[in-house]
Amino acid sequence: MTSSVLKSANSMRIRSFSAELTRGLGVVSARFVQEMIVGIHRARSLHLTDIARSLGEDVALKATIKRLSRNLAREGLTEAISHALLECAAREVTEDMLLVVSIYDLPKRFTTRMEYVRGAAASDDDGYRVLDISAIDPASPDCYLPLLSRLWSRYAPDYQSDTTEILAAVNQVNSATEGRCVFYYPQQATTPGTDFLRSLVQAPNLRTMLYVENHDATFMVDGHLRAVSDLASSTKLPYRRLIFKIVKPPFTRRMPGRQDNRPAELPMTEDFGKLSVEVVTGKLTTLILERKTAEHDLTAVYDAYLVTGVATDTRDQLQALLQNHYLAIDTASAAVNHKTLFDLSDVRVLTYDRLQFLNVLLQAVTYYEAHVENTFSIRDHTVTSEPHSGFDYPVSSTSS
Repeated sequence: MTSSVLKSANSMRIRSFSAELTRGLGVVSARFVQEMIVGIHRARSLHLTDIARSLGEDVALKATIKRLSRNLAREGLTEAISHALLECAAREVTEDMLLVVSIYDLPKRFTTRMEYVRGAAASDDDGYRVLDISAIDPASPDCYLPLLSRLWSRYAPDYQSDTTEILAAVNQVNSATEGRCVFYYPQQATTPGTDFLRSLVQAPNLRTMLYVENHDATFMVDGHLRAVSDLASSTKLPYRRLIFKIVKPPFTRRMPGRQDNRPAELPMTEDFGKLSVEVVTGKLTTLILERKTAEHDLTAVYDAYLVTGVATDTRDQLQALLQNHYLAIDTASAAVNHKTLFDLSDVRVLTYDRLQFLNVLLQAVTYYEAHVENTFSIRDHTVTSEPHSGFDYPVSSTSS
């Protein structure tokens, strides 16, 4: 069988990239991985029918689909390609980069035949969970670098906990990058629970900044148990700066002179500071507190971030961590949006191992597009320390 696409000169670059990922594999496995990466890239889909059609083989389409499905079940390929991709990407990671952890659900509400998609009764845990880790350089904030993706089901026999899955992925990336960077866990739809906070604080070699989603979470401060919400509203925040946030309707209609449906820039005052807390008894950890206010919104927004292994002694260090967090939010969104272009939520394969392998192959394609081909970039930076270009909204004078 001959694929006209693989023989095309237009596919030389992506074939060269996939060849780097398949070193050490047998001829059949290497060719299959190459076909899948090229096929996913061309088809913009994870459906085997679309991938097979994009390859343009001189055999019946059903024969190509059957062959691809059979090879998806080859043992060891998921780990081999994931490891090879991480090894390749880690060489590009420098100590100034952020490592951004994004965690999200892959719901499958109407699917019943996919393996481990749901338990005996309907539950919010139905479907799968995906973790992506990407790198981003603040000096080049439009270009992100996909590193690792991990997909799991809470109903799989080997499942222990989300914390176990997350820490396994983070430790793998930390090892590959030789501990050069700080991991950022930005505000997102799916956030790790309190047990994860405790595990993170006790991890000896991880440097992290984690957004604390649950404001009812409690930490020990000077011998007293305090809720995050209480700490955020009662702690004096010594530092202040001006930040600029892009907001969208309907919020923009609350701004003077704004009645259209266009995004607008909102200047905000950001007050921030830190204090020491105990998440684990006897071990002090830094909690960064932040309050954001704007002229057109009387309600202050309080946020908190748990920081481990990172210097927080000066205003500049705290400010850099907060600004990096906003970049991490943009990066996490970009990683998810990039995969959305391939309609990941609509993927349909019956077995768990095939689904996990497809997720790894998609990660390889996003790496190729974002870093090798440079055809995908982060276009929107929601919060910045300088005014966004193209917006003429007057800057507030309430802060300095």
